[in-house]
Amino acid sequence: MSDRTRPTWQYVGILLIVSSALVGCTGPDAPSPSPTTSTLAPGNESTAKGEDPTPIPPEAVLVFATVDADGAAVSASAYVAGVIENGGTCTFTFSAGDAVVTAEAEGLADRATTSCGTVQVPIDQFTSGPWSASVSYTSATISELVSASSPLEIP
Repeated sequence: MSDRTRPTWQYVGILLIVSSALVGCTGPDAPSPSPTTSTLAPGNESTAKGEDPTPIPPEAVLVFATVDADGAAVSASAYVAGVIENGGTCTFTFSAGDAVVTAEAEGLADRATTSCGTVQVPIDQFTSGPWSASVSYTSATISELVSASSPLEIP
């Protein structure tokens, strides 16, 4: 064997050793999917039986009320569970003693709720100290829903 072919055969030998070592590195074949039965949480039974689903009771939910990071405004967001409609009025109410600040937003239907979106109120409408925030919702079909209040600290 010439000096020229010897390195080639050495590379072939090394390649065979590395290849055979890597063969064991592959995982098992992925199992084929098998049919499963669907399970539902209690109270969420399928309507395939002809039954109507249990309606969610209407409830106004304040998601958050906070001072923005830049300190320029107070932001608040809310939605109405159990109601899917356009055109209602969401009224965000911020109160501290006799001081009251309000902001309104139109309720807009989304897939599962009525969204009140997010409102921003300039910080100069507030005094420093503890405030509380809540949201109420009224529409042609809902007389008034009021959320629980949430504490808010104005610096």
